Amino acid sequence: MELVFGLHCDGAVYPDFPGSGAGAICADVVGPSGLLATLELELGLTAPAAAVAVRIAEYATKLRAALSVKPNCFFAASFSRDPFATAKSLLNYRDQLVTGGWRPISTGLKRLDEIALVERSGEAVAKGSGDRLFDALEALKGKPQLSITSITTVEERQSLPPVWGRLLDALEACGTKIEGRKLPSSDHHGTDLDRVQHFLEGGCADVLVGDGTAILIEADTSLMAAEALADWLAAGPEEELSGTVVIDTSGDTALLDEALAARGLPKLGHSLSSPYRGALQILPLAFAAVWRPFNPKPLLDLLLLPRPPIGRSAARRLARALIQEPGAGGPVWNAAWEKIRADLLDRFSEKAAPEAEVEKRVSRWRDWTQGGLYDRQEGIPVEAARSIAARVAQWAAETDASEGDPILRAAMGTASTFIEAVDALAEDFLPALLIERILEQVMANGAANPEQFATAGGLRAVTSPAAVWDRAERIVWWDFKGPGDGVPMHPWTRSETEALQAAGCELEPASQAANRISSSYANAVQMAGRQLMFVRSTLSAGQETTSHPLAHQLQPLLGAAGRLVTWNAEELLRGPSHAVGRRTLSRAEISILPIPQARAKWELPPTILSKLQGRVESATTLERLVDCQLRWLLSDVLRLSGGRFAELPGPDQLIGNLAHEVARRVFQPGPIVVSSALEAEISWHFDDLLSVVAAPLQQPELAAELVAARARVPEAILHLARWLADKNFEVVGTEIDCAKSLSAELAIRGRIDLLVRHHTRGLGVIDLKWSKSARRRRTELSEGRALQLAAYGVMADAEGGRAAGAYYLLNQRRLIGLEGALVADEEVTGRRTLEETWDDLLSTWQTWLSFAGNGIALTAGAADAAEHLPPNLAVVPTDEPCRYCELTRLCRIGVEEA
Repeated sequence: MELVFGLHCDGAVYPDFPGSGAGAICADVVGPSGLLATLELELGLTAPAAAVAVRIAEYATKLRAALSVKPNCFFAASFSRDPFATAKSLLNYRDQLVTGGWRPISTGLKRLDEIALVERSGEAVAKGSGDRLFDALEALKGKPQLSITSITTVEERQSLPPVWGRLLDALEACGTKIEGRKLPSSDHHGTDLDRVQHFLEGGCADVLVGDGTAILIEADTSLMAAEALADWLAAGPEEELSGTVVIDTSGDTALLDEALAARGLPKLGHSLSSPYRGALQILPLAFAAVWRPFNPKPLLDLLLLPRPPIGRSAARRLARALIQEPGAGGPVWNAAWEKIRADLLDRFSEKAAPEAEVEKRVSRWRDWTQGGLYDRQEGIPVEAARSIAARVAQWAAETDASEGDPILRAAMGTASTFIEAVDALAEDFLPALLIERILEQVMANGAANPEQFATAGGLRAVTSPAAVWDRAERIVWWDFKGPGDGVPMHPWTRSETEALQAAGCELEPASQAANRISSSYANAVQMAGRQLMFVRSTLSAGQETTSHPLAHQLQPLLGAAGRLVTWNAEELLRGPSHAVGRRTLSRAEISILPIPQARAKWELPPTILSKLQGRVESATTLERLVDCQLRWLLSDVLRLSGGRFAELPGPDQLIGNLAHEVARRVFQPGPIVVSSALEAEISWHFDDLLSVVAAPLQQPELAAELVAARARVPEAILHLARWLADKNFEVVGTEIDCAKSLSAELAIRGRIDLLVRHHTRGLGVIDLKWSKSARRRRTELSEGRALQLAAYGVMADAEGGRAAGAYYLLNQRRLIGLEGALVADEEVTGRRTLEETWDDLLSTWQTWLSFAGNGIALTAGAADAAEHLPPNLAVVPTDEPCRYCELTRLCRIGVEEA
């Protein structure tokens, strides 16, 4: 067997095989993992590999065992606070030492001796690559007969890390021929490429003439860089793609692939592995939801995954319940489960025992949505943690159904590895921090994007400049920016390093690693047979990029040549033809259509008339109509929505919802009796409902808001109760759903927060509001625009009368109404009464309805809207009708100025 060995040849390489053919028998190109696996197979040393998370967990038990012998070890304090992270760091130290040839002997130095103590304590940790290398070296001491006849090294032999040098020496002693690679002679003498290669070999800095054999393409953005490179590749003949190698050190070519595919070129298919892909998120989200205090955000994220662990329709229903009422066990949450159960009964109605099947499925789904079960500090019982991970693994396996979905298979793998790591820890309870550390490790590898794959064609890609181990016609270094590869550092002091060397443990000096990294950069340049191209963007994610170390090294050549070898990709936008790298890039100018302009008056299609019949309005829809007729038509008549991101309410809305629910519990129908018992009842309801309807307030980041709400909400409700009691009001009801038919064309519906009655003066509507300021509500009353109070006043009295109304501002504990209002503690002088406001609102509604019936819609926010307003409009739009509108991109208001 003939092997080519390079430190960066475990992934994609170029060429694929030794020799000139498309394949090879008994020959391969391998990196460290490939060479070690080949040797283990030869020597009979193969064994199942342990996951990194499992090795860390096993090492944590060894650390615990060592501390039981010597409690004052140097890692004791760190281990007591974060055992898994400590074990991870120390296992890395230990593996570095083992790779260098270390054995747990006494050196007289505290850290080294205590790491040796750990090695001798407890059960042996599963073998890592360093242990496997040592086993292979031990086996090679017997000089077995190997089928590996020769190994050609990509890097110079003396530049390899010490352990690989020892391994090659051992293989050579077994009869394997070890030699360095030999490059074919160059046939591009006198070109810029020849001058660059000669310079990197230590020659003089000859002036580049710009013959197109060595060029640098710069762009402001990665998008423009991808466009330029794709144009350049597409400008050449198809046969020249063969032998073109793209170096992509970022590991992700999604942006470049889109540009290549748009021009009919093969995609490179590189994708970064990520732990944030679809089904992989189920395991961490399942754990994040079980901690107290309950945080509904992880559960919402779980339910909104593309493939949630419960039925998609059920997941969406529960997600809507969480958004409306962020908590578990409340009326909205329970109603959602009842609806899910009813839907399942309809679905399984033809089965022999539908109720049993429904209960089985609902029970399984409820396991996924139970939150707030365990204290973060005390931790979760290990069996419960295993159960959650096993549930994830089972779901992934059932969903995959042997289809081989890479994301689902990765989800199965992470869940199984989590269980192995938990078992290796041998703990009874797992605190939240420990769970999070294990999850972070088992998901570290993540998964690549399954939709990002290479397509057939001559274009090739590698992820390291040292993975090009033989001559390539054309080298294109994509995303040529810094900082480059980091030099691996070890944590040992000089005295520790000397003691290790004396004990036979040889660690690679940082200077040797740095020289090898620099040589790997130069390797890509030396492998270019005819042409070399660097492509870089000066901005990435809005930040200025840094230059690559190789760019600094080549600065004497590239900087001196200037525009002869450097071309700006934005030039593509400035002309029809460009000469770049011995190719001509052609582009044709396209006409730019004018974007739609904002206008006040729109013509409506006749089909909209049918949707205007029998309208049922609410106070909110009437407010939208008054502000902007077009918005009302789009949002409420046509039911058009701009879409919104599913998210939990903010703190102000949460506090308002909580206050409404507390008021609903406290203000029961009948007389109001204010006493110390009522005060205690209000506080009890607040605490009881907090985790049910406003659970996010219990999170640490909202601690200040919760403290304020805990003081202000009970005080506000108690203040309102005292005022109502003092004024001899009794409660008719809270959160009352009302509806009223006003004519054949119009009905109105809504929900009244609090309806009270005075035994001689009649009904009063109180609308509860939680806001930071009273200004908006006072302005509504003074300008005669309290449309909600006017509408609720009409709906409240079933006998045709009109109830008085007022706003109760919970945050300010102020009951505000118009002068002479039955339920107002603070009176405001208004332009019109609530009765007049309602009459004007009905008149305005009829006017806008007639406008729509005539095929006309008006955009209130347009500059010339006032010229088109209907005459004698009773309630005109506000000064800022577009302030809260989400549809301005349709009517184009303010878009052009943005």
